[in-house]
Amino acid sequence: MNLELYSSMFTLIQTAVLAVLLFLTIRLLLKNTGSLTAVFLSFSYSLWFLSVVYWLVYDILRPGIRMPFAANEFGEAAMLLMLAAALNSAVPHGSRAATKQVIGASVFAVFNVVLWIAWSGEWVQDIITGLVILWLMSSVACSLKVVHALSKTEWILLAVYSAVLIASQGLTFLFEDPVKTRIDIGCYVLISAGILYWLVKLFISYKRKDPAKKRMSLAVANMAWITAALFMSAGVFYIVYFNIETLIGVFVFLSARSVVNES
Repeated sequence: MNLELYSSMFTLIQTAVLAVLLFLTIRLLLKNTGSLTAVFLSFSYSLWFLSVVYWLVYDILRPGIRMPFAANEFGEAAMLLMLAAALNSAVPHGSRAATKQVIGASVFAVFNVVLWIAWSGEWVQDIITGLVILWLMSSVACSLKVVHALSKTEWILLAVYSAVLIASQGLTFLFEDPVKTRIDIGCYVLISAGILYWLVKLFISYKRKDPAKKRMSLAVANMAWITAALFMSAGVFYIVYFNIETLIGVFVFLSARSVVNES
């Protein structure tokens, strides 16, 4: 079974999971019609579901053919914006709630855009997507600061880690194989370590039965990170991260539902 077949199979699984989550989110909205968090969450899952369906149909009709900047990518961008809106409504904060953290998140997002453009050469697509990622990461940074999800040491280590990851990705443009391949492997180790870190933070938060707003902040932080990871990956790693994204989508719903029910 080749990677394309695996990709289509896991996309189908994600579609089925999203269909269930969309149904549950709409039911949550109908029970809590005054909740902005439920409204934005419903839009987010609707857009995510439609984007994945578009991608799945395209993959079936035109297998192996690269998809241009299309409707699914507009849908994915809108989905992330709605997710950020859901988080901001659940964890309100002032414009200066986390100035340093927002600056750090913005710098990280900008350097990601530079890397995407260098990899693909698609300026318009990458800049638009980058602005969306910037807003999502800034929203996550604010919410994490407000709910005290990270210690001062963790914020510093996260900044150092992000700088090392971006620098490592940049080095891949300066070397040829076999050095480039070794750097790529190192980058995947860093990306995977970041995914593991955020997942562990989320699981610990659930185990401790932390407040729902903290769990939701960590769940959306996981989503922001896995989104960035997907843009940095390909092949087997992309498929693994794609499946983790599906899992995180479940935790985003569970945490957001707790926030809505408690409000």
